[in-house]
Amino acid sequence: MRNVHNPSCFVVLLIGILTMLPRIAAADASNSAQNTHFPRPIALAPNVAFWKQVYTDHGVGDFVLHDRDNLAVVYTVVHVSEKHNQARAADLAKPEIERMRNKYRDILVRLAEGATPEELGAGAQRVAESWGCPCAPDILRRAAENIRVQQGLREKVDEGLRRAQGLLPKMMSILRQHDVPAELVALPMVESTFNPAAQSKAGAVGLWQFIRSTGKKYLTITRKRDDRRDPLRATEAAAHLLRNNYAALGSWPLAIVAYNHGNAGIQTASAAVGSRSIEDIVARYNGPRFGFASKNFYAEFLAALDVVHPLLGGHGRPVEIKTRQRAVPQTLIPVPRPTVPEIVPLEPPVAPPLPVEAERPIEGPPLGGDSQLAERPVGAEEIAAVSDVPAPPAETPPDPGSVAPPVTGDPSLPDTPPSEAPTVDSQETTSP
Repeated sequence: MRNVHNPSCFVVLLIGILTMLPRIAAADASNSAQNTHFPRPIALAPNVAFWKQVYTDHGVGDFVLHDRDNLAVVYTVVHVSEKHNQARAADLAKPEIERMRNKYRDILVRLAEGATPEELGAGAQRVAESWGCPCAPDILRRAAENIRVQQGLREKVDEGLRRAQGLLPKMMSILRQHDVPAELVALPMVESTFNPAAQSKAGAVGLWQFIRSTGKKYLTITRKRDDRRDPLRATEAAAHLLRNNYAALGSWPLAIVAYNHGNAGIQTASAAVGSRSIEDIVARYNGPRFGFASKNFYAEFLAALDVVHPLLGGHGRPVEIKTRQRAVPQTLIPVPRPTVPEIVPLEPPVAPPLPVEAERPIEGPPLGGDSQLAERPVGAEEIAAVSDVPAPPAETPPDPGSVAPPVTGDPSLPDTPPSEAPTVDSQETTSP
């Protein structure tokens, strides 16, 4: 007790407290991206990590072969030298993608038949470890038919961050005025990579990717005027739509997924699984239109929020996105550069007079959005993914208040998500 009044002890105690303050401040700063409105379920952590890599690690010339349902399982990454044109890169990568797909499909089938990883050579041991083998043969057989390809979006996201700098302050102000979380401003990264001129093949237009039927409920859309192309008016409309979703569903994660799948569609999903938790719906609901895009829409939003977060203070600058060393095998396909220099078009004006068809990634952020585009989880330039199965006809997205009609397949890839084309999967993510 005597030491309590000892001046030297007091000084030591004070120094200790001051030393801890920077750590506390750092901890608060690191948690600033965490918002009680947007929980991060442990079950969705692999999906969020996957989309962050798609946004920041993998570029247009990178094609990630992964399991469609378990995004923690990545088999390999195929690379081509094309870095600008998504469709051209996909064409160049197609032969190697098919070779690698067949290789890993064969490994999975052989493991299911009882072969040991040692018998199957390089790659088999890592595949077995990824699936926690020994495991049920049915799991491996299903995985053999479940290999999906996702094209990287690093360059698109980098461009989007630059476009966003001038838009974010006003957009965040609008969201706050409508009593919705300002962090929702990250959603256009998934939808359009902040491109006001974005236009999807399904008819979704602008930064927030409204289709005409939904847009008319909140915006002026005529032959001479289309407010979907106005970033601020479209943000007002998105705030109204998201607020209505939240009022009906009582959860921001569900309100966000309803932006992609429709308000009525999410209510149906919640009732079907008997839960309002996004992780339960993603894991257990298999509705006719709830495919890869819808299942990944919230995870894509969380990944986009992490990427956009440094700009949300109003004074941040986008950090140069650098490719981190990857832990999965890489396949490099050398491709000679064209002799004629490629002309890169200038960024479109904020409000172009005429609709401009946004260059769509190869598949379908998650990608885009608003209950309208039923199956899009990464926007204006939808996330590209490559596949070998001809893409099924694109589905017509439901309006926020209607129940999505049954569809035989998923607009994404083979089975459920983004529609898969022979070499190009129409993006299924919600965004670009």
